[in-house]
Amino acid sequence: MSQFNRPPLVRPDLAREIAPGVLVLPDQHINLVPNIGIVVGTDAVLVVESGMGRANGELVRNFAREVARSKPVVLTTTHFHPEHAFGAQAFRGSATILTNTTQADELRDKGGFFLTLFRDLGSEARAALEGTEVVMPDETYEGERTIDLGGKQVILRELAGHTRGDQIVFLPQERVLFTGDLVENRLFPILFDQDASARRWIETLAHVMDLSPATVVPGHGEMGTVELVQEVQDLLIFIREEVNRRIKEGQPLELIDQEAARIVKERYQEWGNDLWIPFAIRSIYAELTGTPLILPAL
Repeated sequence: MSQFNRPPLVRPDLAREIAPGVLVLPDQHINLVPNIGIVVGTDAVLVVESGMGRANGELVRNFAREVARSKPVVLTTTHFHPEHAFGAQAFRGSATILTNTTQADELRDKGGFFLTLFRDLGSEARAALEGTEVVMPDETYEGERTIDLGGKQVILRELAGHTRGDQIVFLPQERVLFTGDLVENRLFPILFDQDASARRWIETLAHVMDLSPATVVPGHGEMGTVELVQEVQDLLIFIREEVNRRIKEGQPLELIDQEAARIVKERYQEWGNDLWIPFAIRSIYAELTGTPLILPAL
């Protein structure tokens, strides 16, 4: 599968500081590499995302230790998907792993399935996930948790849309926001299973925009401003309205699949990963009609 044929290797040597004490390891425009955050306080260091697989987790952990020196390290993940959370085993025993309770439940329910699913994406993904174990968090919270790292306040907030246990990471003083895959920079949003919801996602993005972040670190793609959030919300609303109009006209799902996908591609020609358009259409169709979700083959 051509979208996943590049080695998903995290590059700590590319880390750059985007605000005092806030570092980002960029995704390098590789699908199975997320943007990873390191937030350095005087008392502790927070890592946002582990990367995919044991080797990537070790790279991120070692970089965090180098930055932290003797300070304790906390790892959090924006959602349970493998490229964001399946390097956590490298942190086991040397850091506190913290997520919201819903994310932990989703990891418990789906972790094994997603490990198999991602291994089947191709040889590069399979190699990255060799020896990977699904690791549960040490601590969980419900709703919201504020962490004081020492001179750095970080708010973890449980939301939903891309998964049922999404989490944003917001630094109110620096106005830096890590969104996970709730926002990707000009990449089509992924509604992969019955727990993804365009309706909740649209509501979540409205909440995110109310935070007025100055810097948005998306799950994948270049960093930007709150305009990135608006763009994703606009896209989801456009697809939802397009599907809803066709449902009201009595069009069958097969025709909606074809015509809505064509319209979306024409309108968003510069966006990448268009393999996810049919997934969004099917998910929104099921949500609007109350029918079982039937996804296309990956």
